[in-house]
Amino acid sequence: MQYRKLRDADLDAATAFLANHAATSMILRGNLRTAGIERRPHPLSGSYFGEVAKDGAISAIIGQFGNGNVFVQSGDHATIPTDLTQAFAADPLGPVAGVFGDADQAADMLDQLGLSDAEFNINASDILYQLRLSDLIVPVNARADDFQMVDANQVDRSTLLRWLRAYEIEALGAQDTPGLDSKIASRLVHALDARNLWALIVDGKPVSLSGFNAQLSDMVQVGPVWTPPEHRSNGYARILVAKTLLAIRSRGVADAILSTDSEAAARAYEALGFSKIGRYRLALFKSPVKLAQMLETQP
Repeated sequence: MQYRKLRDADLDAATAFLANHAATSMILRGNLRTAGIERRPHPLSGSYFGEVAKDGAISAIIGQFGNGNVFVQSGDHATIPTDLTQAFAADPLGPVAGVFGDADQAADMLDQLGLSDAEFNINASDILYQLRLSDLIVPVNARADDFQMVDANQVDRSTLLRWLRAYEIEALGAQDTPGLDSKIASRLVHALDARNLWALIVDGKPVSLSGFNAQLSDMVQVGPVWTPPEHRSNGYARILVAKTLLAIRSRGVADAILSTDSEAAARAYEALGFSKIGRYRLALFKSPVKLAQMLETQP
């Protein structure tokens, strides 16, 4: 086996490997499709490292993107090949802001990098859900005229920024600092350009937000989903998520995935037909970590 940075010639093998583990690889798959495998001046571009067999087949991948987030995929194995971790750690794109992936694999990556005891904004093993969109359970009132789904571009920008800021703090443990504003503003620009964010309008006012943070021809990953506290307990998020899934189903997409650690959200998703298929880890550090410094302090 080779453990190395992947090149354009590895694209087909990487795509095939990730497609076999689609539910825990959506960000890797989406970014790979959009920006390619070698580093380029694109907001979704990253550096990919792989476990590569002599015949070119790939059996594990570590990818890091410009925001510092690292995503791991080692197939059916609970651990990441140590040689692959070493190849990545020797040539990271930059400081690591977080580690994401199958819950066990991401935890193993944190252990190998010596980051398990780092300070986190969040280190959660969320329940991972999947839905075959042909089995979507549509809420009775989802098609009622009282509930209108609109492109987020039609919602006041300040409302979107405020909602996404609150989402980052509540759902992802982000620190309420001025630096969060620029991060949210950049993310919103990307989402609006990609046209993968929608709002639910009731009585002429936006009451809930939902989108896809990864979208491919066969599958979408739902998120963020946010309803401000004053509009909760009305089923708005469930209605909006159903509407977005109906729309994407009409375009031929077959599956949707999402993850959550919220019992209330889990009940809403299960009511739509989502089923538990595993666990997905979201580990975000309070501050990005330089790997060279961390590895030098390990025994």
